[in-house]
Amino acid sequence: FDKNCVTLENKEKFCNDDKKLRFFVNGKENDEFENYVFNDLDKILISYGNEDEIRNQLASITEFAKNH
Repeated sequence: FDKNCVTLENKEKFCNDDKKLRFFVNGKENDEFENYVFNDLDKILISYGNEDEIRNQLASITEFAKNH
């Protein structure tokens, strides 16, 4: 996982090409990617797609961690 690609356990890669890889922390785009130090209750989104999908993806992040 870095600013160019996400590589899954099965070695499948999702890289910046016709779609864009983006990283969000607490609803705001963040360019730290692999260097970001996670904090308790951070809401993280790693998105690979087009601009139209981002709003729905951000809206789908829940408050589940705060309840446990």
